[in-house]
Amino acid sequence: MKIKTLQLLLSITVLSAAALLAAACSSGEQPSEPEEPQEITIPVKVDGASLHPETIRVTQGDMVTLRIESERTGQFHLHGYDLEKSIPAGEATDFFFTADATGRYRITMHYFGDDAEAEGDGEGGDHHDAGKEEDGGGVGGAGEETDLGYLEVNPR
Repeated sequence: MKIKTLQLLLSITVLSAAALLAAACSSGEQPSEPEEPQEITIPVKVDGASLHPETIRVTQGDMVTLRIESERTGQFHLHGYDLEKSIPAGEATDFFFTADATGRYRITMHYFGDDAEAEGDGEGGDHHDAGKEEDGGGVGGAGEETDLGYLEVNPR
């Protein structure tokens, strides 16, 4: 008789513990990220043909400001979103957008004026000579398109 009572108490204890654990996991867990879109500012450095950070990661719905500093003047281009912004050399420039489309998007720079000619001397210079010159290598015209990095927008 004592063994059956012990087995019953043990069964009740195990079931109670399992129920408490299930309740804690399903209703008490807080998400690691806030559910609401965030306003975020990310410092970005353009150094020749490099972007730092190389991949910018945000979450869908975030209101993003990229604070861009470039050593050269050019047109910063976020493909997929089809957004562009003129970036002066040596000055921090804010590039704002809402990350509403998920996916991975290429970021490029079109250098202006003498900067485009200087870029042609380095890696990727063949693209400048391959028909982009008529797009205007002079001041105010878009020069060579240089791949810099990526924007990744993850679903919320």
